Amino acid sequence: MHINNILKEQVSRIKISDSEKKELAEVARSVREAIESKIKRKGIRAEVFIGGSLAKNTLIKKSAYDIDIFLRFDKDYLEEDIKKLVKKIFFLFRVPNFRIKLRKIHGSRDYIQIRFKDKKVIVEVVPCIKVSRPENARNTTDLSYFHVDYVKKAFKKNKKLEEEVMLAKSFLHAQKCYGAESYIKGLSGYAIELLIIKYGSFIRLLKEISRSDSRIVVDLERYYKNPKELDIGLNKAKLESPIIIIDPTFKSRNASASLSLETYHKLKKASHDFLIKPDLTFFDEKKIDLISLKKEAVETNSEMYKILLKTGKQSGDIAGTKLKKFSGVLLRFIEKYFDVHKEEFEYDGENYASVYTVLKRKKEIINVGPRIDMKEAVEGFKKKNPVWYIENGHVKSAKRTDYTLSEIIKIFKSINRKTIRDMGVKKIRIEKV
Repeated sequence: MHINNILKEQVSRIKISDSEKKELAEVARSVREAIESKIKRKGIRAEVFIGGSLAKNTLIKKSAYDIDIFLRFDKDYLEEDIKKLVKKIFFLFRVPNFRIKLRKIHGSRDYIQIRFKDKKVIVEVVPCIKVSRPENARNTTDLSYFHVDYVKKAFKKNKKLEEEVMLAKSFLHAQKCYGAESYIKGLSGYAIELLIIKYGSFIRLLKEISRSDSRIVVDLERYYKNPKELDIGLNKAKLESPIIIIDPTFKSRNASASLSLETYHKLKKASHDFLIKPDLTFFDEKKIDLISLKKEAVETNSEMYKILLKTGKQSGDIAGTKLKKFSGVLLRFIEKYFDVHKEEFEYDGENYASVYTVLKRKKEIINVGPRIDMKEAVEGFKKKNPVWYIENGHVKSAKRTDYTLSEIIKIFKSINRKTIRDMGVKKIRIEKV
């Protein structure tokens, strides 16, 4: 199939119908009016605006939809005031004609999640401050109004960009590169929109990523004349991402700072492969290839295990990030006893993660001791390790291991109780696959 036909087919697969769009707009309008009614009755100085993909007309078809609504408070309110006012607004909060359930979500600023019992939609109401200039923002969410306004103006000039953004979002989502969350370390929706505005199309964006051998810098408003100015204008931490997108609404911010090198390389390969041999399957959400993992296990004379992790932390970015970090700690411990040929992490979006591993038990565990010139330390090492030898200027010991993975997990639990507790891990279970 020709690449243009593939893109056309994908747009038809992901574009929501007018009736769906109307229904979602009605939900958003009802919530907005309910909030506006409450803030008026309470005499709160705030305004409400709808943001996210719904406002920008870039929603793609999903099993459940997210709608972003921003509650923009007067700049004279302090952070403590905002916490109290949000609590006051959503105390006994109702949306006429809908059955809802509220949940407070912790973040850089706590926000409210509204779940609808009879609809597959979640509305997130995010408090922010009404500032006239982006540099006066106290929090990244305070910039949301400017982001929505900038993107909508760009799309108004070129409506075709909306579909190009939909294609880019669906492609990155399928390749597990979409999302600024710490367990993904990909590109946010806003970053993707800015890239499409820059390159004009999904295909041109893929071409730029696939052929680039150096850092990609996007500066839509041309705030910086050269790399030297850029290095001065942004602090070192903001310059570490492989793609730097100068936020057109706030020049000292990198809109793609969340992107890791690992995720970028994954996106670069996927972009290259799609351009060489375009296929609709590139837009299908990637599941862990258990067949390939089993094949790897057979070829390396290894065993395949699934390690199931559960956390008590708040679902979403917090839970996903904690589980991802904990899986790294656990695997580093396992590596003392097993060669880890493959590892795949999969977070379910709630409180569970699965770590698929291909492991081969090591014949012996090498314990590296002190340098041979550290006589006192060497003697202490020899007493603890009766079987020892000298290699590369160090005293070392080696012992055979016949531990099973279950036994290794038990040892890990016994000596890492504090780490397990601090990271909110409630369950570690292994299954041989």
